Amino acid sequence: MGIISLVKKNDFERIPTQWEQDVAEIYVNERQIIRPDTNIKKVLITILLFILATSVVIWFVYYVFTTFSIFEYSSSKLRNFLNMHPVFSILIISSIVFLIELFFCFKYAVIGAIKLYQRYAPEEIRRRCLFMPTCSEYTIMAVSKYGAVIGLFKSYNRLVYRCRGNIYQIDYP
Repeated sequence: MGIISLVKKNDFERIPTQWEQDVAEIYVNERQIIRPDTNIKKVLITILLFILATSVVIWFVYYVFTTFSIFEYSSSKLRNFLNMHPVFSILIISSIVFLIELFFCFKYAVIGAIKLYQRYAPEEIRRRCLFMPTCSEYTIMAVSKYGAVIGLFKSYNRLVYRCRGNIYQIDYP
C-alpha cells in the first residue's frame, strides 16, 4: 500500500453536512488560542544537547570501529581507501549515526517546530483555519499517529487540497 493510497480522492471532494459546518464554525470562532509552554531558549538548548549527544555517540562508534578493527572486515578497496583518507571514515560513521538518530527523533522535531509556530504565530494567522481541529493541531495528531513522514504528507494534502473557500469542516487524521 503506497502513501498515495492513504488519502482517498473522495475525501477531498466530500461536502460537509450543515451540522458539521455549524460545529466547526462555533469551534473556529469561539475557541481559545492555546500557546504551548515553549520558547526559543528551550529549543536552542535541546538542539545543542542533541548535537553534543550525537558527537559523543559518533566519537564512541569511531573508537569502537578503530579499536576492534571493524573496517578490516570490509573489502580491500574500501579498507585501503579508508586508510588513505581517515576523514571519510569519520564522515561515513557520522552519516550513519545521524540518519539513525534522525529516524528516531524526527517526529519530535516536527512536533516541536509546530509548537513553536503555535507559540509565536499572531492570532490573526492562527484564526484563519476553518477546520476542527486546526491545521497545526491536525499536523501534531497526524505526526503522532502515523509518524513524521506520513503525518506530514497527510498534513500537506490537507493544506494544499482542502484548505480552500469558506466552508467550515471537521477533519481528523
